[in-house]
Amino acid sequence: MSLHIGNYQVEPGEKKNGMLEVGEHDPKLPMTLICGKEEGPTVLISAGIHGAEYIGIQTAMELSREIKPEDVKGNLIFLLVANPSAFKDFVRFTVPEDGRNLNRMFPGKEDGSLSERIAYTMVNKLYPKADYFLDIHAGDTSERVMPFLYFPGGASEDVVEASKNMAKATDMAVRARSGSLIGACGCAGAHGIPSLLLERGGGGVFTREEVELYKQDIRNILIRLKVLEGEEVHTVSQSEVNKATYIEAETEGFWYPALNAGDQFSSGALLGEIRDVWGDLKKAYYGEYDGIILYQTVGMGIKEGDPLVAYGMMEEGE
Repeated sequence: MSLHIGNYQVEPGEKKNGMLEVGEHDPKLPMTLICGKEEGPTVLISAGIHGAEYIGIQTAMELSREIKPEDVKGNLIFLLVANPSAFKDFVRFTVPEDGRNLNRMFPGKEDGSLSERIAYTMVNKLYPKADYFLDIHAGDTSERVMPFLYFPGGASEDVVEASKNMAKATDMAVRARSGSLIGACGCAGAHGIPSLLLERGGGGVFTREEVELYKQDIRNILIRLKVLEGEEVHTVSQSEVNKATYIEAETEGFWYPALNAGDQFSSGALLGEIRDVWGDLKKAYYGEYDGIILYQTVGMGIKEGDPLVAYGMMEEGE
């Protein structure tokens, strides 16, 4: 069966590159469409919702070039850079045209700001085609994250379980339930699409090792979904975070994290401090329970309300 997205139609055994239109005067979004020779599920893979998260973008670009239609059962939709202006301008978190976080704008608005229009385009032009959804992120320019992923906790139980099944196909040590419905992954889950948001690395850079690990994770998922043939590769056992805490700065200043992404700590451990320009302590943050650092800000200059640390309490995975 052929695949039709926007102005593009791809027949079985074909691959096409194209640009997805948002609004008449908006940036167009680059995509690659792969229509397999045999029938199967359609998997949407997006990257670049945060434009400076280059590990995810590079992973999506390489996989879209490497995977051949004759090896696919079903269809693959690669949205290569969902936030192109942030990608070009090295902007963290937001869409430069409106200063808003695209991953907080779903399901979007047809006549809203640019971030809302991009979200609306994804929800209305891509989600209806997708049986599964993978949203590839990374630590932004000011962040470091351990390799982990979110699955949508606000979806129906069958969608949650299907999402967790995909999560277990990856070689990421931690999976975490997200209750958000305003991000791309959570919104897709609410639309009945099993989904994941994947995280790795940071600093606005990528390494060859990180990209290859990400590519293996995505291939593992596609093998589990029977879109690709092969054997899953696993070297890491996975645990689930059953509680997560997100700390935001209560004051501006200079941020000094005490731990690294992926570090485990005991209840009461120092997580980081905010100091003023003279080095005097303004605020210290401590862990409320035994946990693991999922991600944290590594940029020194912070303002009130900036994210500082996300950490979780783990239970043993299956």
